[in-house]
Amino acid sequence: MKRKLTKERVFALKGFTIKIERGKFFVSPTGVKQWSGPYKSLHHATTAIARKLAREFTERDTRQQQARERLYV
Repeated sequence: MKRKLTKERVFALKGFTIKIERGKFFVSPTGVKQWSGPYKSLHHATTAIARKLAREFTERDTRQQQARERLYV
């Protein structure tokens, strides 16, 4: 279920690093040596990062919403 974003939310999301080895792309949160991949192109690698950031945003937003609901119960 998609819902509209009606209230302003500000989150600083993780940074990601991309490395290339033998023509394959790998991604990892910056500062963490936990690589995912290989991805066959830069486009696929950056799309994977976008999915991870969308998931992070959704999880944080859900936690924030649940905390807000607990305050008003």
